[in-house]
Amino acid sequence: MKSKPLFKEHLMNHKMQYVFGAVLLSISCLLQLVIPQLLGSFADLVQEGITAGQILSIALWIVVVGFLAAFFRSTGRIYLFRLARLLEKHIRKRLFMKWESLPSEYFGKQRIGDLMSHAVNDINIMREVGMMGVFSTIEATVLIGVAIAAMAGTVHIGLTLLVLLPLPALTYLAYRFRGEIEQRTTLVQEAVGQLTSRVQEFVAGIRVVKGYVQEQPEMNKFKEDNRNNLETNCKLNKSNSFFTAISSAIVGVSYLLSVVFGGLLVMRGSIGMGDFVAFNTYLTMLVAPVENLGKVINILQRGKAVDVRLRHILDTEPAVADAKDVHSVEEMRGAINVKGLTFHYPGQKRAALDNIHLNVPEGSSLAIVGKVGSGKTTLVNLLLRLYNPPRGTIVIDGHDIMDIPLRQLRESVGFVPQEHMLFSTTIGKNIAFHPGGYGQEHIQEAAKVAQVYDNIVEFPGKFDTSLGERGVSLSGGQRQRVSIARALIKEPAILVFDDSLSAVDAETEERILEGLKKAMKGRTTIITSHRLSAIRHADQIVVMDQGRIVERGDHASLMRRGGLYASTYNKQTMKTGMEGSLGYS
Repeated sequence: MKSKPLFKEHLMNHKMQYVFGAVLLSISCLLQLVIPQLLGSFADLVQEGITAGQILSIALWIVVVGFLAAFFRSTGRIYLFRLARLLEKHIRKRLFMKWESLPSEYFGKQRIGDLMSHAVNDINIMREVGMMGVFSTIEATVLIGVAIAAMAGTVHIGLTLLVLLPLPALTYLAYRFRGEIEQRTTLVQEAVGQLTSRVQEFVAGIRVVKGYVQEQPEMNKFKEDNRNNLETNCKLNKSNSFFTAISSAIVGVSYLLSVVFGGLLVMRGSIGMGDFVAFNTYLTMLVAPVENLGKVINILQRGKAVDVRLRHILDTEPAVADAKDVHSVEEMRGAINVKGLTFHYPGQKRAALDNIHLNVPEGSSLAIVGKVGSGKTTLVNLLLRLYNPPRGTIVIDGHDIMDIPLRQLRESVGFVPQEHMLFSTTIGKNIAFHPGGYGQEHIQEAAKVAQVYDNIVEFPGKFDTSLGERGVSLSGGQRQRVSIARALIKEPAILVFDDSLSAVDAETEERILEGLKKAMKGRTTIITSHRLSAIRHADQIVVMDQGRIVERGDHASLMRRGGLYASTYNKQTMKTGMEGSLGYS
């Protein structure tokens, strides 16, 4: 189901507020149109012989009317601009909520710069639609409509029609530039997204750039993106400037006709000097609104292009979502049964997993080993339902995983991924990332089990130490252990460690595993690892290769079999010298 145009939907939801704001602004416009009448009266009195009292009276009226017009205009502006800020807030909230509902694969296909462009630049343009777009449209409509009526009804209808003759050209001009402005706005937004992505990529990869002495090539890439951004903006500005210039020229022609033919009418006595002054004052007041029409049309066309981009995101249906009739299940315990699981990534012909069968009893541990690309992480991602497995292939506690609400499923799993993402906040808040109201003692206990407590207390701020972006102020091993603490503090029914000990040394790994024994007791635990020493104590070990399970058993039985597991284990222990130090012969 496609969503409605964003501003139209916002307008309908706040129509009475917009009506009130329009009334305030209309009162201001009507008051402004009193001033030409006062100036016309002043001109007539000058010809007849004006007194000081009359001058003072007219001046006082102009001040009062001007003050009231400014008051109602400012009040209407504040009111309408507040509604525009509400529109901005609403769209940004909807966009963020939509992103939260989309699966990981969506973000894998998007550039960060494009996402930032949507979240910042696109929404700013929508805000401008709600601000100057609405404000200038109301002001121009009222001023132009009432001024034309006053010019025709109180001065001279023929002169009014004459000076309005060039103005319909503005309609054709707006139609002529509409598509061009919309297209160039889209190109500008894409250029901004590319430039933002380039900067983000450079900052994230600064160590690699410096390590490979690629500063100049990266600068050349940035220069190219920067040049493209400049050119697309210049083209848009050229279209806008050309449109505005022609609009001003058309208004200038109308003003010229007013002066020439209005002057002739005064000379012939068809209208008085006061009427001529009032007429030209009306026309002068029309110049700004008519010129603003060009800006309004530009804003609306840019808003239309942005609206399409944003609604394309908002209309994206998440591939992973709860079914309409899904209901919460009883408290999850962690018994996992995988039956004939075959899975293809979207758009891929080769199966990432092929006919997987697993039975993981509640409270037991499963280790998944295999080389890169064997399917370990894919299996973990399906257990977390980051992708949708075929119905009936994964069952937890007797429930098809597709029938378990996503929130309940993921709240019941403590997940430590390969990429240890930490947020730009304190270490303590990174560990207590869940909305569980964890106290300091819980945070410290989780850090102790993850073997990172001693490192944290060495920092000046201890658990209140603020981390840099993505936790770059910690070492790789420390980030891994903070991520482990973050999973442990949940006390979940299922613990999943996806190659989460790769950045620590063997001694630290041994301490972590020893500390995890207590945390793993009574919980279903799944560990994937390249380092077989990390999983040798698991109740069940499966060896994967090219998406299939090629061996299964515990450590002792797999070693006796002398297959792929035993061969890999012997190679790793011979290489690191760990077998003797750990007491294996």
